[in-house]
Amino acid sequence: MKLQEILLESCVIDNIAASTKNDAIYELCGALKKAGLINNVQEVVDIIIERERLGSTGIGEGIAIPHGKMKGIKNILCAIGKSSKGIDFDAIDKKPVNIIFLLLAPEGSASMHLKMLSRISKILRDHSIRKRLLELKDAHEIYSYIIEEDSKI
Repeated sequence: MKLQEILLESCVIDNIAASTKNDAIYELCGALKKAGLINNVQEVVDIIIERERLGSTGIGEGIAIPHGKMKGIKNILCAIGKSSKGIDFDAIDKKPVNIIFLLLAPEGSASMHLKMLSRISKILRDHSIRKRLLELKDAHEIYSYIIEEDSKI
């Protein structure tokens, strides 16, 4: 499964307004709602925050991949946010997070969920890709670049 299959350009936020982890999660879930992919923002936020309680999804190097599983959805959903100022996400390296990939998977889709988490991690492991993402100015550029990089895997 490629990111192009789960990510809508309308779910890319080029300059996330949030300054806290929870607010960033709300903002990204709001993008999913606005795109018509979810009905209840609070329900999804609760799922993601519950997962965060197990351990931060701030994986270091300015990246976070908050995720969770939800009943009633058929496909993995994705939203991306970029923060130029950085957000404290309790990341493992204690540094602020600038790039957030939020994933919501159907309950019972462990394999698909793990494969997508791995795919995103593989893309973001590359320092030059992370650097370029921070330089891009609008949602269209971010979306196009991520889809292009994902197609190389």
